[in-house]
Amino acid sequence: GIEPKVITYGLKDCDYTAGNIVYENGCAAFDCLSGGRTVCRVKLNVPGEHNVLNALAAIAVCEILGADIDKAKSGIESYHGTHRRFEKKGICGGAVVIDDYAHHPTEIKATLSTAKKMNFSRIRCVFEPHTYTRTKALWDEFLNAFDDADDLILTDIYAARELPDGVTTSENLAAAISKKKKNVRYIKGFDKIAEYIKKTAQPGDVIFTMGAGTITKLGPMICD
Repeated sequence: GIEPKVITYGLKDCDYTAGNIVYENGCAAFDCLSGGRTVCRVKLNVPGEHNVLNALAAIAVCEILGADIDKAKSGIESYHGTHRRFEKKGICGGAVVIDDYAHHPTEIKATLSTAKKMNFSRIRCVFEPHTYTRTKALWDEFLNAFDDADDLILTDIYAARELPDGVTTSENLAAAISKKKKNVRYIKGFDKIAEYIKKTAQPGDVIFTMGAGTITKLGPMICD
């Protein structure tokens, strides 16, 4: 067989790495380095460390294929993210309301750790778990997924076509998370959640509506 050529990318000890990383509003600017030389400096318009890695991979592929690096750089810099990924919906009581599709514990952690780098005074999260089977399967991972949130509200599980099993409920998940974390509550119904958020929102807060079900409806209900 043919030995494949392997090119690595990462934050250190790789063929392509990032140096001199500076974050502004959670978005990174960094030098793309390869073999001791600076390929280019890139300023991202999407937040999070995971996007630094995505950009490094893109630059590496462009270089390998012999693409114009200036064009690659401007393409990456003009990218503003996908629908429902850290999507700003508006303002509520001076707080920023952001909608995000994160519904797996790993995605939730990545989104909240990005928010942590953005100097908000409080990170608040309204999460709609997605289906009983997924919630049950990922139960233990959900217990630690919200560590970076200062305030967590769980809505009812988005059932899709599934029937409840009587045990896997947002109420029980909230109780389990609250054993290790303060400020966790279950609130039934988007109307009540919107009311609660409006009453408690403060300037400097970020409020996430998070999940893959009907949670998208909540952002507009909260926003002024």
